[in-house]
Amino acid sequence: MTRVHRGVVALLLLVLAGSGLAASGTRNPPTSASGPGTSVAENLAASAAAVPPGGGRRDGPLPDSLLARVGNRRDISISGFRSAWSRLTPPDRPDSLTPHTAREFLELLIGKEALGEAALRERWVWTAGESAGYLGLRDHMVLRAMLDSTLGAARERLLAAGDSVPDEGALGVIARDQRMASLGVAFDQALLERLARAFGDLPRPSPDSSLASQLRALGAVPHVEESLLPRPVASGSDLRYTVADLLDGWKRASPVSRPRVERADQVRDLASNGIFERALRRDGEARRVAERPDIARALAEKREFIAVSHFVAREVYAKIATDSVTLERHYRDHIDDWSLPLRVRIIRMVLADRAAGVQMRMRLASQAEAESLAERAARAGADYRATVTAASDSALFARVLAAGTAGVIGPDSVSDGWAVTRVTEILPPRRRTLDEARPLVYHDWYGKEGERLMAELIARARRATTVIVNQRALARIGT
Repeated sequence: MTRVHRGVVALLLLVLAGSGLAASGTRNPPTSASGPGTSVAENLAASAAAVPPGGGRRDGPLPDSLLARVGNRRDISISGFRSAWSRLTPPDRPDSLTPHTAREFLELLIGKEALGEAALRERWVWTAGESAGYLGLRDHMVLRAMLDSTLGAARERLLAAGDSVPDEGALGVIARDQRMASLGVAFDQALLERLARAFGDLPRPSPDSSLASQLRALGAVPHVEESLLPRPVASGSDLRYTVADLLDGWKRASPVSRPRVERADQVRDLASNGIFERALRRDGEARRVAERPDIARALAEKREFIAVSHFVAREVYAKIATDSVTLERHYRDHIDDWSLPLRVRIIRMVLADRAAGVQMRMRLASQAEAESLAERAARAGADYRATVTAASDSALFARVLAAGTAGVIGPDSVSDGWAVTRVTEILPPRRRTLDEARPLVYHDWYGKEGERLMAELIARARRATTVIVNQRALARIGT
């Protein structure tokens, strides 16, 4: 298998991980369209075939900072090349960077960009999860940008007044309270008290309970009468923040990061945080922060991720036959690949010191005693049984094989004590039946056929896309 073909799976990982190979400022954000059936996606989508503003064909020689141009708007920069190279390890990429291996790896990156270009020529129906993920990313980035801007302004005001600047958490409280004052927010104190009692009734996670039990306790939501949900906890000019809004914010917060709330002032803080976030989101939309180049680029990469996911699912994974006839043919074509090697089953125990190891060796010399110890340990949750092969532990395998069935070796000094081992059975090599090997056959066939179809898809996408390579820059990158 060539380096390029062997890297196809790694390339797919780069595609679906959003590798960001293009040079900053040189790649126009691609657009991705969704088909009917997902209203959110329809609202987000633009025509995938349309050339973005300023994204017409750019003729002429490529600058020295670029290695290749794919289509009209996809530039592979030297810095992007090196970043992608560093993110993969052999054998997914060559061992060393030379002019020859640089060319091979550039072919992978060109294939990735051609694949994205092809995926964005079509319309895709986003799933509800994809739409939610996209909107969540957009909301997070806009909110983070607005919060940074607001904290920066608060910091400048403090410095201008000659005051010290606290840490980000305290600065955020200052900025929040200033914004609340500007909104003229008034709270319903009686309702805050009532909600505090509901929050106080939430179970406390017990430190000695299981992790699942602790997460269930942390994830609990206060029980509030349905009649209270539309009532405003806080109101002000052009503002109405209800009990339902407060609880929705609590549900969205990570259970691990939720504070313990038991007092009215703590409920007020929760509501203030929710109102502050709402105000920041409104400011962000008014200022069209989502169109800021760095955010627009990240959102374009997310849309491309969704488009490529659908494209690969349709053109690769949906075309992999996994019927019984196909799997049986693959099994027989590679029948020796499913063979079981020579194996040795053992009972192995590790003791604290050598004296204890010597005593255990005498006990393991008795088959009945050895089996009894292993059974009791298994009921207690400890597994003393193991199977050793030449591949799993060549040194131990050679020793237990030489000891033979019922042989006992040790005590041997190991990293965590003294090991004593009894050989219980030596199993000769044999071929697995199809029923035994079916999961292995399926996995192997699915991987190999998927890689073959993926290579064909990339080749088709490459043929359908104009590619310009900067041979001068490429010749220097591996020297």
